[in-house]
Amino acid sequence: MNVSRTRRRGFTLIEVLLVLLILGLLATVGIMAFSGVREGAKVDSTKLLLAEIETALDTFNMHMSRYPTAEEGLAALRTKPAFSDDAEGQNWRGPYLKREAKDVWGQALNYELVEAGSTEASLGLKYKLWSNGPDRQSGTDDDIKNWSEEKPGT
Repeated sequence: MNVSRTRRRGFTLIEVLLVLLILGLLATVGIMAFSGVREGAKVDSTKLLLAEIETALDTFNMHMSRYPTAEEGLAALRTKPAFSDDAEGQNWRGPYLKREAKDVWGQALNYELVEAGSTEASLGLKYKLWSNGPDRQSGTDDDIKNWSEEKPGT
């Protein structure tokens, strides 16, 4: 009695397809997880940029005894603005900021002086500085700001 044994060589088509399906699922899960981390890193980078610009604004204020006007904007931190008074112009010791004031999405940052007597001014806010965030639209929930809109004590 001769029992012939057949040797199995290689994988069946079903086994190969199953492995490819599992690898595809793992790749999809990895990509989805990585994209969330990447977006969070962009938000964190923008927050660091806002902090850097706040320091530049405060240094400008120390030298000039004022913050840049709305007309001067954040450009006054990089290039010397035109001053009507030569003495005031001599106080400018910039550039206070070496890079352009753009967020990681390539959008210019928004800067607005807070008016005296406003609610923000009563909270000690001198200016508002913000990025439009990932959607690139101002006034939406994903804006990244240097202030909180929550009332103190809430």
